[in-house]
Amino acid sequence: MIKIVTIDLDGTLFDDKKHISDENKLAIKKAKELGVKIVIATGRPIAGVMPVLEELNLLDDTDYCIVYNGAKIFNCKTKELVFSSSITGLDVYDLYKEALKLNVHYHAFNINENLLTMDHNPYTDVEASLNHIEDIIYDFSKTNSSDLYLKSMMVDSKENIDRCIRDVNPIFKEKYSMVRSSDIFLEFLNKNTNKGNALVALAKYLNVDIKDTMAIGDQDNDMSMIKAAGVGVCMENGAKEVKEVADFITKDNESSGVAYAFNKFIF
Repeated sequence: MIKIVTIDLDGTLFDDKKHISDENKLAIKKAKELGVKIVIATGRPIAGVMPVLEELNLLDDTDYCIVYNGAKIFNCKTKELVFSSSITGLDVYDLYKEALKLNVHYHAFNINENLLTMDHNPYTDVEASLNHIEDIIYDFSKTNSSDLYLKSMMVDSKENIDRCIRDVNPIFKEKYSMVRSSDIFLEFLNKNTNKGNALVALAKYLNVDIKDTMAIGDQDNDMSMIKAAGVGVCMENGAKEVKEVADFITKDNESSGVAYAFNKFIF
């Protein structure tokens, strides 16, 4: 019996216009009424996910949300943290220098959830617009090594992020959790941070067997939770490598694939 469902946003719950279909809304409402925990699991910050939680009426003190690709789990009503992880200012500085070597734009979220960027650029503008926040120009060469950050990101064109994944110093792949959350975003988090570990932590916190969970996503940053869940679901529009580890391929995000998966495994 499915007791927890984690759902990605972009390319999954959202259609291509960033809307949630009536079918998806109805399925989520019905599942919640049956006692299933509906957990949004996203790379976005808290500010970026709050409008979605409001739209879906997931604001009770029994509702939880995973943000920053697993770096934080919080109670949707009280904002109490169930789990959090971080990287240091030294990590952020080293990754900043690597971004300069790779000649790509770079930004990071500090522990206070401020979006810091080395320069104004169209890719950070996308981040700011999606999450209803403002970016702050910051000189990463002056980063205090003891400062704490939630994640750092290399942000650029799809072609340049492809190149980053290929050419980034292998030590960074070993030292951090490196995930591609979109064509233009390559994220670096604490080594043990990902959506899958967040799902496991939340299931343990709620005393739910991981076998009684379902995860739905489409991209590389969703792979860990799709593998961790009792039922891992990939969208038809998802990445090939994610489909390969999924238990089920649902309809695409333009066809209410989330509702389709709910109808198959929950109702």
